[in-house]
Amino acid sequence: MKRLIIISCILVLVACKQEEAVVTPSIVINESPVHFSIKSEGELEAVKSTALTAPAATRRPQTLAWILPQFSAVKKGDVVARFDGTSFQLEAEESAYEIQKLMYSMMSKDREIDNSKYSFGAESQVIDYEHELAKQFNIDDPLLYTKIEMIDAADNEQFLEAKAEHIDKVEKNYVDKSAAEIEVLESEQKVQQGKLAMNQASLSALEVVAPHDGLFVLEPSWDGSLPEPGKAVFPGGKLGSLPDLSEMQAKIFVPEVEAIGIKEGLVVSLHLHAKPDLSLTGEVTSISKTAQPKERDNPVKYFTVMVNINEQNPEVLKPGQRLSAVISVIKEPKGLVVPIQTIFRLDGAVWVYLQEGKKFVRQPIETGFCSATLCTVTKGLKGGQIIALSEPDEGKGSERT
Repeated sequence: MKRLIIISCILVLVACKQEEAVVTPSIVINESPVHFSIKSEGELEAVKSTALTAPAATRRPQTLAWILPQFSAVKKGDVVARFDGTSFQLEAEESAYEIQKLMYSMMSKDREIDNSKYSFGAESQVIDYEHELAKQFNIDDPLLYTKIEMIDAADNEQFLEAKAEHIDKVEKNYVDKSAAEIEVLESEQKVQQGKLAMNQASLSALEVVAPHDGLFVLEPSWDGSLPEPGKAVFPGGKLGSLPDLSEMQAKIFVPEVEAIGIKEGLVVSLHLHAKPDLSLTGEVTSISKTAQPKERDNPVKYFTVMVNINEQNPEVLKPGQRLSAVISVIKEPKGLVVPIQTIFRLDGAVWVYLQEGKKFVRQPIETGFCSATLCTVTKGLKGGQIIALSEPDEGKGSERT
């Protein structure tokens, strides 16, 4: 019985030992052609174009009443868009009406001032005449008049003098007050004249005309929508353009997480959605400094990559055509490429775990270009070797690349 228990314990230990022996996943690396490329979508646009914008005669948005369809052929002087001038016309008429009211108010005020001045002048003349009579017949002989009569006569003369001075002051105050009221009316009139001039300028700039012959291309707004009747457009806002079809370029949108290694001069292959059999080539001329969302409700950000097209053809290449692009980041005849999860880094050191016999040991390496999933190895490995796909138990504690 005791012997049976010992054998059972040995079997349990062996089973536990087998469970601990976990096999590290690995991969055999071989030299092969290296080609890292980025696939993306975009559209064609002209390198040079004449912008057609909403009139800047007013400082508020204008409503589109009519606009030419996308890709319409136009001649110089043709109307490409027209704005609704109803609000400007109503405001212009209202300003003209207010100006007329102010003119009548000023005329009425002028008549009132003239009448008041005449009244003040007539009253002043009467007082002056009475004052002269009072001075002429002043009672100052004590032998003929009593003292009380003499005092009354003197008081009457002083009263007339004070009354004359009071009339002069009242007239001056009235004139000053009336002048201020006239200035207020004139100021209001200038404000209305300014409004009238602004609305008349807006009414005279309701149409947008083509400055030269070309193909009218609508300009999408920030949310991707095209100008259409009923839509409000800010002054100076771009409605469309007349592109120069002799030189086209591709505008490619690359997701932020995939835009690794893109730089000027890289070769790009292009295919138009409308003509899948047509192959075009080009090279990267610029890349935006920051990534921006393409859609309002989509948080995904894209870098904008501009590509010069080698095969120019005005008869085929039109603005706005959708296309697919393949950007060749690296293309070499031979090299070593390993999954990025096999590379580990710590304090500037870079290594993989190389199989030697039944163990994996650290092998220092140097890497070249790395994408989101793969890396090229330029030094430290050779074809036919086996490396660990994950960190072996004896290597725990390092940082993965």
